[in-house]
Amino acid sequence: MSLFLSLLVAALALAAGELTLRRTQPTGVSRRTALYATLAGAAACALCLVVERWVLRTTGLSFEVRSAGVSGALMAVFLMAAPIEEAAKVLVVWPLYRTRRIRGASSGLGYAVAAAAGFAAVEGAVEVHQALGSPLSVARAVLALFAHVFFAGAWGFALGAGRMRGRWFSLTWFSAVLLHALYDHIVWGRGPGYLAAALPILGFMALGAWAALRELQPQSVRHTRLEPPRLREVREALRPAERPVMLRWVVGGAFVTLGLILSLSVASVFVGRHIGIDFTLADEADVRSSGPLALLGTGVLLAFPIAGFLITRASSSHSMLETALATLLSLAAVVALLAVTAPTAVLFALALAPIAIGLCCGGAWFALPH
Repeated sequence: MSLFLSLLVAALALAAGELTLRRTQPTGVSRRTALYATLAGAAACALCLVVERWVLRTTGLSFEVRSAGVSGALMAVFLMAAPIEEAAKVLVVWPLYRTRRIRGASSGLGYAVAAAAGFAAVEGAVEVHQALGSPLSVARAVLALFAHVFFAGAWGFALGAGRMRGRWFSLTWFSAVLLHALYDHIVWGRGPGYLAAALPILGFMALGAWAALRELQPQSVRHTRLEPPRLREVREALRPAERPVMLRWVVGGAFVTLGLILSLSVASVFVGRHIGIDFTLADEADVRSSGPLALLGTGVLLAFPIAGFLITRASSSHSMLETALATLLSLAAVVALLAVTAPTAVLFALALAPIAIGLCCGGAWFALPH
């Protein structure tokens, strides 16, 4: 049974890569080169697994909090696993870039996703087989494969677009490592009660992938306003309008965002108590912890799009720049508070910053005049 589930997870990872390739192939992605990237990604994963297990044995660290504690698990994933794995995928794709087989964002995304699909197939199959096909291992492997595909696709997109639009690859790669590390810590390091915390990042990845694939479509293709904007439209909206930045709305918007975070967190607790959710369930080994965690997380995340909409509409701005700066200021205040009260949570706040900014800008997008 475990062998069957291992092969099923591997097939799902390869299918995710294939679906992405079908969207990019008409714009110059070679199937033969994509097959090379997939096989090389699988080989890179096998090597990474050997290196990671050797490092864990040598240092006494572990990806699981119950074995190494919070600090040890965070060190293992942030300082070792995530950088090594993303660097290994880059090494697979880099020869294609140097030999100019990557001619744009589409081919960069396609080949990076192909390498990530091979990587995720091997990792998922090995983890599920070693856990004897337990339901928890299958759930973790499925959640993990989407992260491999998305984050590789993000820096692959930036690598391919770099020749035309500037050098964004390094920043995108570093952000991918940070977010991937946080996601892996939640999926592999925490108990089943904390798996719900991965859902906001999963939603962010889904919207990001949607927006990136829209960017690859011809400009003549029209879409509804409910769909995510193209990346070029986001860049235009983040440029300052033909006037100075309104600092009063940046500072005021930060206070609005912080107020909404606090208010909606309290409202989440109130609603949870009203419907009978026990917020004293703090054992991550208990899957019932997902309920309180999901409710609180929903309240906090809802604050950002609401704040973005209110700030942009109240300021009558034609740009999302003030909203983005207000979100950064509010996040800086949260990080400063956590640095004093809960230093370990600072990494979570920093890694979730792109999601918060994206949600705030998403709310602002609907408030902009179109």
